[in-house]
Amino acid sequence: MLGGVAALVRPHDPADLDRAFLEKRRLHLRTDGAEGFSRLLPWSLVNSQVTLAGLHSGRLRLVRSGKDLPYETVVGRSKAGVLFLKSAVLHEQANQGLSLALNHLHHVSPRIAALVAAVERRYRVRGGANAYVSFQRDGALGPHWDNHDVLILQIHGEKRWHCHGTRAVHPLVSRSYPTLAEAGPIEWQDTLRPGDVLYIPRGDIHWAAVPEGGCSAHLTLNLGGLRARDMLRALAGRLEGDDATFREEVMAVASPDATRQQLATQADLLNAALDQPDLAALFTQLDAEREPFLPLNLGLDRALSDATEIHPAARGPGMVPAKLPADQRRVLTQLLATDGAHLGDLKPVLPDMAEDAVTGAVAALASTSLVWLFQD
Repeated sequence: MLGGVAALVRPHDPADLDRAFLEKRRLHLRTDGAEGFSRLLPWSLVNSQVTLAGLHSGRLRLVRSGKDLPYETVVGRSKAGVLFLKSAVLHEQANQGLSLALNHLHHVSPRIAALVAAVERRYRVRGGANAYVSFQRDGALGPHWDNHDVLILQIHGEKRWHCHGTRAVHPLVSRSYPTLAEAGPIEWQDTLRPGDVLYIPRGDIHWAAVPEGGCSAHLTLNLGGLRARDMLRALAGRLEGDDATFREEVMAVASPDATRQQLATQADLLNAALDQPDLAALFTQLDAEREPFLPLNLGLDRALSDATEIHPAARGPGMVPAKLPADQRRVLTQLLATDGAHLGDLKPVLPDMAEDAVTGAVAALASTSLVWLFQD
């Protein structure tokens, strides 16, 4: 989605979502993005993920009344011994309240991956995306809290959401509640419609259901924020590279006094670094530790038009490889500043570059997997 978080919440000010994220405060926004949301999760993508391979890998869950369907209910075996999903059974189950959970869609859909990358760049989180499709009633999951924040985008149909508030502060593990009574009184509830965005902070108990006879699909972005241990680990890693004392091994066979003295010396180094940490460098280090997105653009770099969408793949802000040629650096820097652009809109904002030079730089960035290109 061009424009990243700003486009995601338009016409609202993205600072509204920034504040909710900072304060860990639930936020529901009605946006004008229903059409753009539908491009993120078209039914063709949903159907392409309902496969036997997806079921075996865990990328697909088939859930009804909060429980996974028994394997033998939906999987058959041909006379030749070949396993297959029973299409007729899936249709029947959908009429009776089936839900699909489609996991890790950022590894499947380039458009979803581009959105995850944009959210990661803004909030410096570890992101991912799952989708939930529910038919007729209920939802895929019962009352639960997550150990990460979630950003929910309503794609198709409607879904009624209920939140019970925060029971645990900054939980490290997720938890489900078998009954609504155990989840406690409802603190907030509302219906999400196509284009709606709902931010739910870590630890807030929530669940959702489709109105009787309805159908709903929503995309959930998982936002795993950095914690103190992540920053301390990154800081220790930098110290190891800079100071031989911090690289010294702690020996189990040493005397207790020697070990205490060694740890005290290393603690002094750590405390000194904590007094004035290079936060920008630490965030950049942690950004770089995530497995990079590597868009594949075979053929597209040979047929660019002004309508071509260009989305940067970097998972952190300002991640422009130092060895890039100057033209490519300029183009990628601009794309990161705006969370993507159409090629026709990119050319005027780089007036000192010839139009064919801009096009050539975009094609080069695409061939080295630094951007996604979308022609539709």
